Amino acid sequence: MEARKKILLVEDDEVLASVYRARLEMEDFEVIEVHDGEQALTAALEYRPDLIILDAMMPKISGFDVLDIL
Repeated sequence: MEARKKILLVEDDEVLASVYRARLEMEDFEVIEVHDGEQALTAALEYRPDLIILDAMMPKISGFDVLDIL
């Protein structure tokens, strides 16, 4: 059986993140959820996700800066 695809969900709005997470998990994805740019960088390196869903405007490090760093 094929392993589930991992998605890193980076969203500072926790209500919106829970909606995204619920929908993605219904589609059988493994979802790692973080809420700011610093956590996103750490999680991307640690979990090596197949896909990153990245909010652009976040505290600490913006999504644009996270993208540049990655």
